[in-house]
Parts: sequence; structure tokens; C-alpha cells
Amino acid sequence: MSSFRKRVPESQPKIPPATRLNAHSAQLLVSTGVPSLDDLLGGGLPVGGMLMIEEDRQTGYSNTLLSYFSSQSLAAGHKLCIVNADQEIDLKTQLPGWATLNTAQADAPAKDSTSEAMKIAWRYQNLPRVDGDDDANRQKTGGSSTSEAAEIPFCERFDLMLRIQPAIVDQAQVEVLDGDRLLRLASSEKYGGDMYQCVLDHISSLVDDGFSSLKPVAPNTERNILRIEIGSLGSGFWQGSDSLAILKFLHRLRGILRYSYAVCMISFPAYLYEDSGTRLPIVRRIEHLCDAVIELESFEGAYASPSDIVARQAKSGASTSQDYHGFVHIHKLPRLNSLTASVGRLSLLHTGGGSANNLAFRLRRKKFSIETYHLPIEGGVSERRVPAKDDPKALRPGISVGGMGCGSTPGRKDPLEF
Repeated sequence: MSSFRKRVPESQPKIPPATRLNAHSAQLLVSTGVPSLDDLLGGGLPVGGMLMIEEDRQTGYSNTLLSYFSSQSLAAGHKLCIVNADQEIDLKTQLPGWATLNTAQADAPAKDSTSEAMKIAWRYQNLPRVDGDDDANRQKTGGSSTSEAAEIPFCERFDLMLRIQPAIVDQAQVEVLDGDRLLRLASSEKYGGDMYQCVLDHISSLVDDGFSSLKPVAPNTERNILRIEIGSLGSGFWQGSDSLAILKFLHRLRGILRYSYAVCMISFPAYLYEDSGTRLPIVRRIEHLCDAVIELESFEGAYASPSDIVARQAKSGASTSQDYHGFVHIHKLPRLNSLTASVGRLSLLHTGGGSANNLAFRLRRKKFSIETYHLPIEGGVSERRVPAKDDPKALRPGISVGGMGCGSTPGRKDPLEF
């Protein structure tokens, strides 16, 4: 009797909800909540990886990315851990909302019936889109093929004008270490005021509680993802045992994440680690300890004073949907389980070479997006570059309005006509 056994789908391990495999390295990916940022990372953030967003001075665009990351965690049903020593966290007022899947399915038939006559050129129909909501980004959970199986999208479509529903926050698995609570825990006799060690022990306990890849699970058991969000790591509110506490923290955190079903997004105020406009060497060491590093350089924070920023925000209609708000610099790309990053093969915006593509970001009323930077039209879109036909100033001397030829006047024969 042969000992060969066929491997049926029921016996295979199930991947966590709202995840997918990288086509290049077979790495499990999760979404950051921003489709264009997922594209830059090669399809998403690898499970077990750590993404660092370097903040820009005087602006809060990095907080917008963190809010996307948190809302995506709640939409996917993942467990969320938020650490922020700078401010108090209120998820019900800070996180953007999204359109539910049932609403999208209910509106789909009406949308298809009204758009049958609207078609684009055939050569552009099958082109991939960064911010598209195609069916490839949706997968079924539970391994069931019935129509009752719930579908969880890989990346939800969020609306910054909406706030998340309070009922979703109450039902979600969220743990928050912010402000006073973090200071109170770190001030205990066990830690002696070392916030880095306090946060590290808390994350380690969460990973051991069902998110460690070293502990086997029962067959046909679906794992879940732990998302860790750390805001403004290394700011003045963070207290450590010594000046190298942040390096020890990142080194140990990366070791914990490597053997877990967890991902981490960190915002880092790199502008605080400068001396006369030059970054200190410790910033390069911090970037080396992270799997991916992306810097946001806003035009407001780099070239404007705080009073100018406030005046521009107070002015109605100061920015339009066609204005870019800053540049995106890629310092490091994830390459887990691979010697090279898979961005060059899988990304639509980035083809390798750091920030050579001149990437820029813009914050509209409803969404945050990363795009390829294009120079504006010379003179702007509001200035007329072609003179009007009835404008007498636009005509050359000797040519009156209504003339038919060069130097001709009404009632006379044009000398150039034969």
C-alpha cells in the first residue's frame, strides 16, 4: 500500500483575513490602508516587517498615514495596539470611516446598468490601477465557497470626510498606551521610567498571546494579524535609560516581529535629530534597523513659517485638488525572504533607484494619495496663454479686427491675394 497522501485544501493552513501572498517572494502581505503606499512597498507591508515614516516639521501628514493604518486594522478585523507618548488617543474622533461591503454590493448593479454606454479605449481597459477597487483585492474568509461567506477586502476605501462608527471601535480588539497611562506604567519600580522597555514588554506579551509563529495552532484554524502603531517614536516625551535606548528598542522589536504574525508602523520625527541642518549619524542607524523607510517632505514644512501655514489653512480655497503637498523620498524598501526588493517588478509608481521617480503626495478632502510628480503648466491653469480673437491688444499694429490677411483692412483688396 502506497504511503502517498493527497494534500486536500481542507488540510492546508489558512491565511489570515485581509492578507495576500507576494508573487515575488511568497511573503504574506497586509495593507497599510493607502493603495498607493502599498504599491510602493511591493503590494503591501510584509508580515513580520516594520515600516518607518519620517515625519515632516510643522505638519501632520504622517498622522494621516497612521490613521489609515488603524482604520484598515479595524476594517479587516485585526488586533490593534497603539502606542503614543505625545498625545491622548481617541479613535472615535481621529479615525476615518469607510463604505461597508454591503453598501458597495447594493450599489454595484445600478452602477453597471448606468455605465454600459460609457467605455474607454480598448487598449486602456486592462491597465492596472493603483487606487482601483477591482475584485482582485477582495478575498473570502473561512474557506467557504457559499454565497453567504463574508468578503473582506485587502484594502478598504476610506473617506477622510467620514468618521468611524463608534460601534466598530467598541467591538474591535484595541489596546492603547498613550500619554498618562504610558507614563504611569513606565514610572513603576520595574521600569524606573524607561518607556522603551515598558512598551517592548507589552508588545512581547501581546505576540505571545496567539500571534507567535513558533507556536503551532490546531488544524483548520485561522490565524489573525497583530498591528502595532507607534507614533512619534524618539520625541521629547520618550524617556529611556540612555542615549542609545531607541536603537536597542528597534533591534529587539525587529527580532520579536520576525517570528510573529504582526506588523508595525512607526512615525519618527527625524527633524529633531539635526545639527545646523545636517542629520546626526544616529538617524542612519535607526533607518538601518527598519525594514522600510519613507520620508514625507511637505512644501509647507520645508519652506514656510508656522504663521504662513496657519494663514494658508485659514484661507478658503487655498489649495485645489491639483496641488501637490510635498515629496515622498524612499530611503529603504522591504526585502524579507529575498536579497532584492520586489518593488521593481510589482510596483506601478516605483521602478527602483530611490526617489528618482519624483514621487509626491497630495491630501484631498476625501483621501491621501501618492503619485508621480509632474511640473505644473507654465503660467498656471488660470492664465490664458492664447489671446482672445476679439482682444484688440492682441493684434499687431496695422491689423484691425476682422481683417482677412496680413496688413489688410476691411473694404480693400488684400495685396497678397492673386
